[in-house]
Amino acid sequence: MSLQDNTPPAPDPGWEAFRKGDRDAFAQLYDEHAPPLIVYGIRVSGDEGLVRDVVQDLFVEIWRSRANLQSPGSVRGYLLKALRYKLMRKAAVRLLYADSLPEQADTANPESIILEHENEVIRRQLIRRAIDRLPKRQQEMVNLRFYQGLSTEEAASVMSVNYQSAANLLHRAVSQLREMLGPGALAIIILCREG
Repeated sequence: MSLQDNTPPAPDPGWEAFRKGDRDAFAQLYDEHAPPLIVYGIRVSGDEGLVRDVVQDLFVEIWRSRANLQSPGSVRGYLLKALRYKLMRKAAVRLLYADSLPEQADTANPESIILEHENEVIRRQLIRRAIDRLPKRQQEMVNLRFYQGLSTEEAASVMSVNYQSAANLLHRAVSQLREMLGPGALAIIILCREG
């Protein structure tokens, strides 16, 4: 019994409309995917200005070549892989991650959440430090899998490795994080990325 479904995914209607020249579909594609691309790029390069420029260039490039593009299995996965490739081609880019996770604004009553907020900041710092201690490829896998929400298969495609190599990277990363953070490490990472 196969665990992977080998049927090709249905084409994304927004992507197909964009490929046909629909400017509204292109704007929606940009609005939906540019923010997570920028977050991923900053984590990879550490240079927000460079990343914003490269993301803009990427979208200009795909608009110009839209008629020649195929329908990817995952639009986000395709864009992340294209961004990673463009960043790696930039001589100044080194595979470094940002020092801290982005903070989310608190919407609750400040008096009732001060302690909770302080604990969350400490928890994020501990997670960030633990992730920073991982080898760079494992850091990238954790970022793609847990912070970008890609499947292991999509992350493998972005990183240009086979599925088994990606699964091994993820397994080693989670094992090391468990050693550093305790048995609930995976749950802590998932909860903190949503906060």
